Amino acid sequence: MCDDSSSWPRRRVLKLTGVSAAGTVALSRTGAATDGQADVSGEPRAQTSDGSSVTLVEADPEAGFDWPYLLSAPSVSDSSEGDGSASDGTDTRPLVVGNSPWRGVPSDAERRLESGRGHLENGRLRAITSELGCPGLVALVPSRAEDGSYQNLRLSAGAFDRLDRQLLAMVDDARERLADQPYDVPEAFHVDGFSSNGRFFDKLTALHPERINAVSAGGNGIVVLPLETLSEDIPTAGDPSVSTLPWPVGVGDLPELIGTEFDAEAWFETAQFWYIGVEDQDPENPGRYLHKLYKGSGETADLIGEVFGSLQVDDRFRTSEAILEQLGAKAQFTAYEGAGHEVTREMVRDYVEFHRRHKHEAFGPQFARAVEWPSGPVAVADTLDVVVTYENLGATETTTTATLLVDGEPADTTEVTVAPGGTERVEFAYSFTSPGEHTVSVDEAASKSFEVTAAESESGSSDGTDSTDQSSSDDGSTGTEQPGFGLAQAITAMAGLGYALKRRVSAEGD
Repeated sequence: MCDDSSSWPRRRVLKLTGVSAAGTVALSRTGAATDGQADVSGEPRAQTSDGSSVTLVEADPEAGFDWPYLLSAPSVSDSSEGDGSASDGTDTRPLVVGNSPWRGVPSDAERRLESGRGHLENGRLRAITSELGCPGLVALVPSRAEDGSYQNLRLSAGAFDRLDRQLLAMVDDARERLADQPYDVPEAFHVDGFSSNGRFFDKLTALHPERINAVSAGGNGIVVLPLETLSEDIPTAGDPSVSTLPWPVGVGDLPELIGTEFDAEAWFETAQFWYIGVEDQDPENPGRYLHKLYKGSGETADLIGEVFGSLQVDDRFRTSEAILEQLGAKAQFTAYEGAGHEVTREMVRDYVEFHRRHKHEAFGPQFARAVEWPSGPVAVADTLDVVVTYENLGATETTTTATLLVDGEPADTTEVTVAPGGTERVEFAYSFTSPGEHTVSVDEAASKSFEVTAAESESGSSDGTDSTDQSSSDDGSTGTEQPGFGLAQAITAMAGLGYALKRRVSAEGD
């Protein structure tokens, strides 16, 4: 197997996600946007055409990471404009994390940067961040030292020292930079990787399951088993000569390597999606698919063969599936007909849906909200009609509360239940009883200000006053009672802003 550099035609990504190529814009560590971010060439770049932004964050050893990373921030509608544009109703958006598809050696910095940028701007990781409306992070970490030795999350020294912790430091740094965004970025994040990058994130999940909400990984037959030792009921492919499972076949010696115990409880709560092409094996030469990280490793390579078998898909992938099913892991295994060592559009569709479903389950529903505001002048007693369309971007039926607020106070609420991928409409109607500037908002997200004018008097005067000569009392009232203005109306006026409401919830297109 090679670096995660399988081809993914740009036109196919654009068709799938509906996005275009992107530039970069900087985010300061406080989260504020700056005028631009100089990339490797020193040239500043601009925002993407769809409003999202990408920035290169240089290595920061003091912050805990010796390699740079790329960070994208999703576009968020400006709720103050009130122009009816869609706004995301979710308050929590986890980072979606990956590695540059091409990683190479440290001196391959330029190629690694361009590969990572493509991954985040219009590649497979972009497919996830675009669909989920989440920020994305691509670590620009080499997979090999200059001498060619693999460092794919080895627990080694130097700049490759504890790459797992370095990646967590990048995530924490990114969360700090996103702190001023109008959404929360939780500690737990989502990861995806293919081939060597899939093994990287498999290991990361075993080392830090408490930080991973969902992991998808493709192009590998074996997984890190959440076991210290093998028991007789574990469905191995062969008859292992040893019962202890050392890292990274299992987690038997983790305390000796990193000083902490394997967090089995958190690992079994982590959602996992493993995918592979059915043709990603060579029956004539099964050894070719013993992952390069373990070739020549002696006892480790032998143990992998005894536990998982030889054929990449028929033996190893299916054995991994059987073992995790036996253990009760929250894992899904899918093999795709007609595919080899590649990522197909069908795979992308399925793992995007996987990440969307588990984001939804962990951090709450995600709605796209479109508000239709009325145009033209508004007068006291006129009916202000506000129509809100909710689209459920999640994978399960979801109920949310639609709220109309006037001057910051709830005026009406109703529950809306929306099927996955479906839409529902809510129609609010409101009548002002006092003139002046009033702010109307929906769910404290989309808002618009209205200048409400006084209603014409029943006498027909255009300025709202009686045409007859009247004297005023000391309290400002007129000496002549206006027709139709009795005690009840006076009480209403003294109460300030009142309202009349109606609402209707109906399915889109009814």
